[in-house]
Amino acid sequence: MKKQILFLLFINLFLGLNAQSNNDILINQTFISMIGSVCEETPDDNPCAGLEIFLILNFSKNNVSILEKEVSSCGVENINYTLDYKWELIQNHEIKIYNNPKEIAYDFLKNLVIKVENKKVIGYTKRGDKKTDKFEFKKIDIK
Repeated sequence: MKKQILFLLFINLFLGLNAQSNNDILINQTFISMIGSVCEETPDDNPCAGLEIFLILNFSKNNVSILEKEVSSCGVENINYTLDYKWELIQNHEIKIYNNPKEIAYDFLKNLVIKVENKKVIGYTKRGDKKTDKFEFKKIDIK
């Protein structure tokens, strides 16, 4: 009986350490992923007609700051929005973001699921045709 209790305590401790290590991967870290691109057809040769769209996640202990940034093909940057929400790591290593549904009703975040997989931050979203897109968020250093 004592061995079974000791074994269960050991398993519980191991699972708790594993969840903590995933939290540690996120806290005080910033991640970025290109989530889309747009190319606009123009009548003349316009070097700024294209855009790459990036999602930036900056995690603190309790909150995540979310930025959507556009970078034109000529290097001009524009921040579309900055949001700040509470977050936690839940089952299946999913990052639960407690967002405001009204703020993201027509936004990329609406169908986004973010997980920690193999110590990487991965995003999944369903497109209109029900195909799932996968995005890997790269860790970046903010100084």
